[in-house]
Amino acid sequence: MNYTKKELAYIWLDSFLGLEYKHKFQTVELIDVEKPSFNLTTSREYLIEVIGKNAYSTLVSSADKVYLEYVLNSLQKRGITVITANSESYPENLLETPCPPFVLYCKGDVGLLNGKDNFGIVGSRKSLPLSVKLAENYSEEMLDAGFTLVTGTADGIDSTVLKKAVHSKGKVISVVAGGLDHIYPAINTELIDKVASIGLVISEYPPEMIAKPFHFPVRNRIISALSRGVLIVSGALKSGTLYTAEYALEYGKDLFAVPYNVGIQSGAGCNDLIKRGAILTDTPKDILDYYGKENNKRKIDVTEQEKQILSVLKAEQLHIEKLSALTGKRAYEITPILSVLEIKGLVIRNGNFYGLTGKLMED
Repeated sequence: MNYTKKELAYIWLDSFLGLEYKHKFQTVELIDVEKPSFNLTTSREYLIEVIGKNAYSTLVSSADKVYLEYVLNSLQKRGITVITANSESYPENLLETPCPPFVLYCKGDVGLLNGKDNFGIVGSRKSLPLSVKLAENYSEEMLDAGFTLVTGTADGIDSTVLKKAVHSKGKVISVVAGGLDHIYPAINTELIDKVASIGLVISEYPPEMIAKPFHFPVRNRIISALSRGVLIVSGALKSGTLYTAEYALEYGKDLFAVPYNVGIQSGAGCNDLIKRGAILTDTPKDILDYYGKENNKRKIDVTEQEKQILSVLKAEQLHIEKLSALTGKRAYEITPILSVLEIKGLVIRNGNFYGLTGKLMED
């Protein structure tokens, strides 16, 4: 990629891991991009006052073409493209936030950053099987309707969204908390590589930066900023997922949340968000209708026996014994039918309880 001189100044400055966020924006304005050494000496006293003598000495000693080429070659070998806050392709909705990333390190299709139909789907790492299935269903429906999904890298809901996108070769953006060399959790490194091949993986930190605890909630502002709306699939009252929801509210984004029964801790945060004005959604169609979108997939055919079970499940989730009584069939007779409905993605199982996923089907 051909970077402008101003972009090169951003890239060079961001390579110094010890330089604070606010100091980068202050310092870059003092750099003379027309000079090979950025002419740091003209602002020597002020820079020392802002960043300290040691940091200033480090910048001066590295302000040369050799070091800059080393940084650029290192990024190129990793397959990383850098979008700076000075780049024309930097997403406007992210630039308008209170603390926009100084740079974005990208692997994949950087064009997705400015997508008009980016939509965030996040949830807790510790989610019920039902929540994971819901995340899978929402992801599938929204990908098929043309949305680009935005999420993190964690186990649970995030990885479910990513896997569904990879499987369907849909558009997806994964925002990493640390540098791109250190995916957390490490077990998802291969998954993130696959995401980069069909979508986009981004981080606001240099690739060698190891993720720290405070990086995760800060990272979530990027997910919300890039998205026109955000869905919270699951989250306890003190879940880190709720940071994404708070940022969405702060940035004026559409916020959706899945409702949960009383007593389910991993859904208490969602219920609280709904009380505070988040849009309740228990089926992907709620979100598709909100944006005037349609699912373009072929509708799913069901047998008469399957229709009977689906009709009974319309009102609520039911225990297998209650479902058996209402359909007039023995449990062993309807279990195979329920299994087929699960495969078709129309029914979700949670222990011995069954409920609808909300996926579209033929009448």
